[in-house]
Amino acid sequence: MMKATQKHSPALIAVAVITLALSAGCEKKTTTAVTTPAVTAPAVTAPETSTSTTTVTPTPGAERALNNAGDTLADAALTTKVKTALLADADVKGLRIDVDTRNSVVTLAGAVDNAGNMERAAALARGVEGVVSVDNRLTLAPR
Repeated sequence: MMKATQKHSPALIAVAVITLALSAGCEKKTTTAVTTPAVTAPAVTAPETSTSTTTVTPTPGAERALNNAGDTLADAALTTKVKTALLADADVKGLRIDVDTRNSVVTLAGAVDNAGNMERAAALARGVEGVVSVDNRLTLAPR
């Protein structure tokens, strides 16, 4: 029997996390603005208005989930930028390189034609703004 594997994209995971965070509940204080017309003698005056503010404080769990979602989206953006840089380089052949990002650390995996392309791919990834470091797990393709 074959076992199906599923690979979820970082964007899909981020959407799920945000949905869970928002459904986790928030402490919400609601107040309203009340406008009361002023009553005086025959002269017409402007209405009196009282205003108040609404404060929404996310629960600690919701706040953590939102922060994690933000980190996931930032990592997904870095992955896209690195992959774009690899694909733009004719020698590196970025289609054969997998890019994964976690906490702004980029991991490159796959096979390249020569050692020069291994180093070039790592250098391209390091050159992307926001990348903290690169874990180069590229190998040489068999000839």
